[in-house]
Amino acid sequence: MNLNNRLRGISITCAALCGAALLGAVPTAALAGNFSVSPLRVEMKGSHRLEVLTITNAEDAPLSIQVELKNWSQQAGEEQLEDTRELLVTPPIFKIGPHGQQVVRIALRREPDAARELDYRVLLTEIPPPPSKDFSGMQVALQLSLPIFVAPPVAVHSELNWSAQWQPDGSVQITASNSGNAHTRVTDFDVQFGSADRTSHVGVTRYVLPQSSVSWIVKPPEGIEAHVALRVQGAGDRGQFGAGVSDAGT
Repeated sequence: MNLNNRLRGISITCAALCGAALLGAVPTAALAGNFSVSPLRVEMKGSHRLEVLTITNAEDAPLSIQVELKNWSQQAGEEQLEDTRELLVTPPIFKIGPHGQQVVRIALRREPDAARELDYRVLLTEIPPPPSKDFSGMQVALQLSLPIFVAPPVAVHSELNWSAQWQPDGSVQITASNSGNAHTRVTDFDVQFGSADRTSHVGVTRYVLPQSSVSWIVKPPEGIEAHVALRVQGAGDRGQFGAGVSDAGT
């Protein structure tokens, strides 16, 4: 769909969880169809409690955007976003002229946690203009989600522990549990099934928040029996990793 000529009518949300920001090489800006944001993530540490985002309108028409701040957690491997008053954003709603820019300020309203990282997300959502009276098509509202990390006043580290649970259909659920006090980002990895030449590649990037876990469903190579020895080898924002995978059963 050409977003410069997008249809007007019933509004739906295209939620873009900032795929570029979740990948291994983080660029300086992420495109969300008709607006871009820089930087791609907010990081606060020590006395640094204020961060600035620059939103650029790539359209030939004015663009209205709403900004929301959410507490970010991972529960039973699922992403959870909840309203929070621990951060302040200004302005929360604004309009940008054609090819114009807007500066948004995000401030931390609380003290950092004494022992572990705090994790939030900032959502930037396009507010579509009212549809014309004679149109019955579809209107697309774009949303971009960026991570916010607040470091504790102590040394931070992540520590991943890997486990596997075999599924009735023959696939295996690979889970990474982070027992550290800061996030890590797993960009991709290989699962080795027994011998080194029997591997499956996983290219779905995920953040693993502190004291949380995330999972991937992996299809083994043909002919692999359940509960063979597993090992993961891959890369993340903290470098290369390799580890054995404990068998959690079926």
